[in-house]
Amino acid sequence: MKINSFAFRIVTTCLCWYGISSVGSQITKRILSECPMPLLLGEFQFIYIALLAMMTSTAAYYCPQFYNAFPHGTFPDSYKNKPNGRFTHIITRPTKHIIITVLPLGVFQFVGKYFGHKATALVPVSTVSSIKTLSPLFILLVQRMFRIQSKITLHMVISLCCIICGVYSIVYFDANSLKKSQVSALAGDTALDNIKFSSGIIAATISMLVFVFQNIYGKKVFTYDEKPALDDYHSAKKETLPVYQAPTTKWYKTPLLLSTKKYDKMTLMIYISLFGFCSSFLWFVALELPLLWQPKTLDNTVLESVAVPWKLLFVNGTLHFIQAMIAYYLLGQISTLSYSISNLMKRIIIIVFSWAISSGSSSFTVIQFVGLFLNALGLFLYNRSK
Repeated sequence: MKINSFAFRIVTTCLCWYGISSVGSQITKRILSECPMPLLLGEFQFIYIALLAMMTSTAAYYCPQFYNAFPHGTFPDSYKNKPNGRFTHIITRPTKHIIITVLPLGVFQFVGKYFGHKATALVPVSTVSSIKTLSPLFILLVQRMFRIQSKITLHMVISLCCIICGVYSIVYFDANSLKKSQVSALAGDTALDNIKFSSGIIAATISMLVFVFQNIYGKKVFTYDEKPALDDYHSAKKETLPVYQAPTTKWYKTPLLLSTKKYDKMTLMIYISLFGFCSSFLWFVALELPLLWQPKTLDNTVLESVAVPWKLLFVNGTLHFIQAMIAYYLLGQISTLSYSISNLMKRIIIIVFSWAISSGSSSFTVIQFVGLFLNALGLFLYNRSK
């Protein structure tokens, strides 16, 4: 009975994760359609998520049950490690080591978010999500570029071929669907639309590459190495943030990354968000803030008046934070392979949900099914071959 209840809880959590991620992606698309300002959206997400992380850390400080619901390393310190049963602090205080460690990750987040939002504003959500699944290919290319030791097997090559073919099929379908919708709506400049679609693909690729470098750099930063004073089940979980599960490598040669000092995920989330906010603030002030007071043109679109959808921004930021918290919870409850597979399913469902929203009652085509199948098969084989 315990096994059934555990499985039911995990399945329910995953379904909530998929639903929240899918809805959040569509809300992001709607925000950028109504207010095409990727820097504004990124700035709001950074500061709002940092605030939510602080509030969550405070809740964990005052509620041991909430603290124990997440794996060790989610919040600062452990109740069981303190004589009075409390943290020494709710939020880890900033130090020189935190700044040096987290500042590059904040810059990665700023650049990755900007190009990701730029892509979402130009192309369908399904296109952006499918391009993200090319991460394994570029991880291997980066490892080869920097001469990082990595074993490439036949299964891995087959999986990468499946991923590439799947992404090509999905992007090909989205491009054709966009052209058909423009023709039926008697849209204007087809050449300009093609340029926008190509620009969106380039932006999505750059965003994916930035997060690949972030994951490689942050592999050791995000891994919580201290031995927890919890049960053995939780102590076996030493994971990274849910960007992409890259193979463990031994190429970290700088004193910084060889440091044994690690930080909990809430601390990293707070400081990465704050540093990301600071990194993009001047760009926002220079490029987008004037449009709020003196509207001009953005992406060849005349903005007579810019109405910021504040309600959607708050909903979007909340959903992004909940996604991260669910991911942390799952990392402490299931194995690495199970989490990778569930994360794979999340990407597939986001693509399907995007198609369902855009096509309405229209039935799926063979190209869509083939693209999804190859993409899912490639990611599954890659996870199994690691």
